[in-house]
Amino acid sequence: MLKFNLTYSLLLLTVLGLSGCSEKTIMLPSSSSTSRSVPIEQPRIIAPTPIKEEILINKNADLGAMIAVPSNNASLGSLIDTEENISTEEGIEKKDVPVFNGLIERMPFPVSEYNVLSKIGSQTVTGLVYLENNIDDQKVMGKKVKLYLNPVTSYSDQWYQQSYLGGYKMSKADGRLYNYLKFTMSNESGKYSFFGVPTGEYYLVGTMTCGNECGFSKQKTVVLVQKIYVGSGVTTANLMKNVP
Repeated sequence: MLKFNLTYSLLLLTVLGLSGCSEKTIMLPSSSSTSRSVPIEQPRIIAPTPIKEEILINKNADLGAMIAVPSNNASLGSLIDTEENISTEEGIEKKDVPVFNGLIERMPFPVSEYNVLSKIGSQTVTGLVYLENNIDDQKVMGKKVKLYLNPVTSYSDQWYQQSYLGGYKMSKADGRLYNYLKFTMSNESGKYSFFGVPTGEYYLVGTMTCGNECGFSKQKTVVLVQKIYVGSGVTTANLMKNVP
Protein backbone atom coordinates (compact mmCIF):
# COMPACT_ATOMS: atom_id res chain seq x y z
CA MET A 1 0.00 0.00 0.00
CA LEU A 2 2.84 2.34 0.94
CA LYS A 3 4.64 1.37 -2.18
CA PHE A 4 1.59 2.18 -4.30
CA ASN A 5 1.21 5.62 -2.74
CA LEU A 6 4.88 6.40 -3.25
CA THR A 7 4.72 5.36 -6.87
CA TYR A 8 1.56 7.51 -7.42
CA SER A 9 3.20 10.52 -5.81
CA LEU A 10 6.32 10.29 -7.96
CA LEU A 11 4.20 10.00 -11.10
CA LEU A 12 2.19 13.06 -10.11
CA LEU A 13 5.32 15.14 -9.47
CA THR A 14 6.71 14.06 -12.81
CA VAL A 15 3.57 15.23 -14.61
CA LEU A 16 3.49 18.56 -12.78
CA GLY A 17 7.17 19.15 -13.47
CA LEU A 18 6.77 18.53 -17.12
CA SER A 19 3.83 20.88 -17.33
CA GLY A 20 5.76 23.60 -15.49
CA CYS A 21 8.60 23.38 -17.98
CA SER A 22 6.35 23.49 -21.02
CA GLU A 23 6.59 26.59 -23.21
CA LYS A 24 3.54 28.81 -22.84
CA THR A 25 2.18 30.05 -26.07
CA ILE A 26 0.53 33.49 -25.98
CA MET A 27 -2.06 34.04 -28.68
CA LEU A 28 -2.35 37.68 -29.83
CA PRO A 29 -5.58 38.74 -31.45
CA SER A 30 -5.10 39.25 -35.12
CA SER A 31 -6.91 42.04 -37.00
CA SER A 32 -9.23 40.74 -39.58
CA SER A 33 -9.05 44.02 -41.55
CA THR A 34 -6.09 45.11 -43.62
CA SER A 35 -4.80 48.63 -42.81
CA ARG A 36 -5.57 51.19 -45.61
CA SER A 37 -3.90 54.56 -46.31
CA VAL A 38 -6.44 57.39 -46.26
CA PRO A 39 -5.84 59.78 -49.20
CA ILE A 40 -5.41 63.46 -48.27
CA GLU A 41 -7.80 65.61 -50.26
CA GLN A 42 -5.84 68.04 -52.42
CA PRO A 43 -7.17 71.59 -52.77
CA ARG A 44 -9.14 71.96 -55.98
CA ILE A 45 -7.70 74.54 -58.38
CA ILE A 46 -10.40 76.32 -60.35
CA ALA A 47 -9.32 78.00 -63.56
CA PRO A 48 -10.45 81.63 -63.70
CA THR A 49 -13.45 82.21 -65.90
CA PRO A 50 -12.52 84.37 -68.89
CA ILE A 51 -14.11 87.79 -68.50
CA LYS A 52 -15.18 89.61 -71.62
CA GLU A 53 -13.90 93.17 -71.71
CA GLU A 54 -16.76 95.59 -71.19
CA ILE A 55 -17.32 99.31 -70.76
CA LEU A 56 -19.52 100.48 -67.90
CA ILE A 57 -21.67 103.50 -68.57
CA ASN A 58 -24.73 105.40 -67.46
CA LYS A 59 -27.78 103.67 -65.98
CA ASN A 60 -26.58 101.66 -62.97
CA ALA A 61 -25.92 103.95 -60.01
CA ASP A 62 -22.90 101.91 -58.93
CA LEU A 63 -21.62 100.22 -62.04
CA GLY A 64 -23.45 101.58 -65.03
CA ALA A 65 -24.98 99.76 -67.96
CA MET A 66 -22.64 97.42 -69.82
CA ILE A 67 -21.94 97.55 -73.53
CA ALA A 68 -19.59 95.28 -75.45
CA VAL A 69 -16.28 96.67 -76.67
CA PRO A 70 -15.96 96.76 -80.49
CA SER A 71 -14.26 93.71 -82.01
CA ASN A 72 -11.00 95.56 -82.63
CA ASN A 73 -10.84 96.46 -78.90
CA ALA A 74 -11.06 100.16 -79.47
CA SER A 75 -11.33 102.11 -76.24
CA LEU A 76 -13.90 104.70 -75.43
CA GLY A 77 -13.05 107.95 -77.20
CA SER A 78 -10.99 106.39 -79.98
CA LEU A 79 -11.92 106.12 -83.65
CA ILE A 80 -12.57 102.67 -85.11
CA ASP A 81 -10.61 102.56 -88.36
CA THR A 82 -12.51 102.05 -91.58
CA GLU A 83 -11.58 103.03 -95.12
CA GLU A 84 -13.55 106.24 -94.95
CA ASN A 85 -11.98 107.14 -91.60
CA ILE A 86 -8.39 106.97 -92.83
CA SER A 87 -8.28 110.02 -95.08
CA THR A 88 -10.39 112.70 -96.69
CA GLU A 89 -10.27 114.47 -100.01
CA GLU A 90 -8.17 117.14 -98.30
CA GLY A 91 -5.65 114.42 -97.39
CA ILE A 92 -6.10 114.86 -93.63
CA GLU A 93 -5.77 111.65 -91.62
CA LYS A 94 -8.36 111.16 -88.89
CA LYS A 95 -6.91 108.26 -86.90
CA ASP A 96 -5.83 110.28 -83.87
CA VAL A 97 -9.06 112.20 -83.35
CA PRO A 98 -11.13 111.03 -80.35
CA VAL A 99 -14.73 110.17 -81.21
CA PHE A 100 -17.61 109.64 -78.76
CA ASN A 101 -20.80 107.98 -80.00
CA GLY A 102 -19.82 108.80 -83.57
CA LEU A 103 -19.22 112.50 -82.81
CA ILE A 104 -16.21 114.69 -82.17
CA GLU A 105 -16.50 116.12 -78.68
CA ARG A 106 -16.17 119.89 -78.76
CA MET A 107 -13.65 121.56 -76.52
CA PRO A 108 -14.96 123.49 -73.47
CA PHE A 109 -16.37 126.84 -74.48
CA PRO A 110 -13.49 129.38 -74.08
CA VAL A 111 -15.33 132.08 -72.14
CA SER A 112 -12.27 134.31 -71.80
CA GLU A 113 -11.80 134.47 -75.60
CA TYR A 114 -15.41 135.44 -76.25
CA ASN A 115 -15.56 137.96 -73.41
CA VAL A 116 -13.19 140.25 -75.31
CA LEU A 117 -15.23 140.11 -78.54
CA SER A 118 -17.74 142.79 -79.42
CA LYS A 119 -21.27 141.63 -80.19
CA ILE A 120 -22.29 144.82 -82.00
CA GLY A 121 -20.30 146.72 -84.63
CA SER A 122 -20.77 149.20 -87.46
CA GLN A 123 -19.08 147.43 -90.38
CA THR A 124 -20.64 145.88 -93.49
CA VAL A 125 -19.73 142.67 -95.29
CA THR A 126 -21.12 142.04 -98.77
CA GLY A 127 -20.49 139.79 -101.77
CA LEU A 128 -21.75 136.88 -103.88
CA VAL A 129 -22.20 133.21 -102.98
CA TYR A 130 -21.88 130.64 -105.77
CA LEU A 131 -20.44 127.33 -106.99
CA GLU A 132 -18.29 127.08 -110.11
CA ASN A 133 -18.40 123.98 -112.31
CA ASN A 134 -14.81 123.03 -113.19
CA ILE A 135 -15.97 121.21 -116.33
CA ASP A 136 -17.47 124.18 -118.17
CA ASP A 137 -16.67 127.09 -115.77
CA GLN A 138 -20.38 127.69 -115.26
CA LYS A 139 -21.27 129.71 -112.17
CA VAL A 140 -24.25 128.45 -110.20
CA MET A 141 -25.43 131.32 -108.05
CA GLY A 142 -26.58 130.66 -104.49
CA LYS A 143 -30.24 131.72 -104.40
CA LYS A 144 -31.80 132.21 -100.97
CA VAL A 145 -28.78 130.74 -99.23
CA LYS A 146 -28.53 131.19 -95.47
CA LEU A 147 -25.10 132.48 -94.43
CA TYR A 148 -23.46 133.33 -91.13
CA LEU A 149 -20.30 134.90 -89.77
CA ASN A 150 -18.52 132.97 -87.02
CA PRO A 151 -15.71 134.79 -85.12
CA VAL A 152 -12.33 133.06 -85.35
CA THR A 153 -11.45 131.57 -81.94
CA SER A 154 -9.97 128.29 -80.72
CA TYR A 155 -13.56 127.04 -80.52
CA SER A 156 -14.41 127.82 -84.15
CA ASP A 157 -10.93 126.69 -85.26
CA GLN A 158 -11.68 123.23 -83.86
CA TRP A 159 -14.87 123.12 -85.91
CA TYR A 160 -13.04 124.32 -89.05
CA GLN A 161 -10.20 121.79 -88.75
CA GLN A 162 -12.07 118.72 -87.57
CA SER A 163 -15.53 119.15 -89.06
CA TYR A 164 -15.15 121.19 -92.24
CA LEU A 165 -11.70 119.97 -93.30
CA GLY A 166 -11.64 116.64 -91.45
CA GLY A 167 -15.19 115.58 -92.31
CA TYR A 168 -16.33 114.66 -88.79
CA LYS A 169 -19.68 115.40 -87.25
CA MET A 170 -19.38 117.28 -83.98
CA SER A 171 -21.30 117.34 -80.73
CA LYS A 172 -23.78 120.16 -80.23
CA ALA A 173 -22.27 123.64 -79.98
CA ASP A 174 -22.45 125.57 -76.73
CA GLY A 175 -25.49 127.85 -76.82
CA ARG A 176 -23.39 130.88 -75.86
CA LEU A 177 -21.78 130.79 -79.30
CA TYR A 178 -24.96 132.09 -80.94
CA ASN A 179 -24.59 135.42 -79.15
CA TYR A 180 -21.58 136.11 -81.40
CA LEU A 181 -22.85 134.85 -84.78
CA LYS A 182 -24.24 137.10 -87.51
CA PHE A 183 -26.87 135.72 -89.92
CA THR A 184 -28.19 136.78 -93.30
CA MET A 185 -29.64 135.34 -96.53
CA SER A 186 -28.67 135.87 -100.16
CA ASN A 187 -31.14 137.12 -102.76
CA GLU A 188 -32.19 135.51 -106.06
CA SER A 189 -28.93 136.67 -107.66
CA GLY A 190 -26.72 135.18 -104.93
CA LYS A 191 -25.86 138.56 -103.42
CA TYR A 192 -25.67 138.88 -99.63
CA SER A 193 -24.93 141.58 -97.05
CA PHE A 194 -24.22 141.66 -93.30
CA PHE A 195 -24.70 144.90 -91.34
CA GLY A 196 -23.52 145.96 -87.88
CA VAL A 197 -20.51 143.65 -87.87
CA PRO A 198 -17.65 144.23 -85.37
CA THR A 199 -14.14 144.33 -86.83
CA GLY A 200 -12.11 141.13 -86.63
CA GLU A 201 -11.56 137.72 -88.22
CA TYR A 202 -14.50 135.51 -89.17
CA TYR A 203 -15.40 132.27 -90.87
CA LEU A 204 -17.95 133.12 -93.57
CA VAL A 205 -20.17 130.02 -93.93
CA GLY A 206 -22.97 129.03 -96.32
CA THR A 207 -24.62 125.86 -97.66
CA MET A 208 -25.83 125.23 -101.21
CA THR A 209 -27.60 122.32 -102.92
CA CYS A 210 -26.60 121.54 -106.47
CA GLY A 211 -26.99 118.73 -109.05
CA ASN A 212 -26.23 118.26 -112.73
CA GLU A 213 -25.40 121.93 -113.22
CA CYS A 214 -22.48 121.47 -110.83
CA GLY A 215 -21.29 118.25 -112.46
CA PHE A 216 -22.88 115.92 -109.88
CA SER A 217 -24.92 112.86 -110.88
CA LYS A 218 -27.53 113.76 -108.26
CA GLN A 219 -28.40 116.57 -105.88
CA LYS A 220 -25.65 117.20 -103.36
CA THR A 221 -25.29 119.57 -100.41
CA VAL A 222 -22.09 121.62 -100.47
CA VAL A 223 -20.74 123.57 -97.51
CA LEU A 224 -18.77 126.70 -98.37
CA VAL A 225 -16.37 128.25 -95.84
CA GLN A 226 -13.92 131.12 -96.17
CA LYS A 227 -11.87 132.91 -93.53
CA ILE A 228 -12.14 136.70 -93.93
CA TYR A 229 -11.05 139.82 -92.09
CA VAL A 230 -13.62 142.56 -91.51
CA GLY A 231 -12.08 146.00 -91.36
CA SER A 232 -13.63 149.45 -91.19
CA GLY A 233 -16.31 150.39 -93.70
CA VAL A 234 -17.41 147.82 -96.27
CA THR A 235 -15.66 144.47 -96.74
CA THR A 236 -16.33 142.62 -99.99
CA ALA A 237 -15.94 138.84 -99.87
CA ASN A 238 -17.26 136.40 -102.48
CA LEU A 239 -18.03 132.98 -100.99
CA MET A 240 -17.43 130.35 -103.68
CA LYS A 241 -16.21 126.81 -104.24
CA ASN A 242 -15.13 124.83 -107.30
CA VAL A 243 -17.05 121.62 -107.97
CA PRO A 244 -17.39 118.72 -108.54
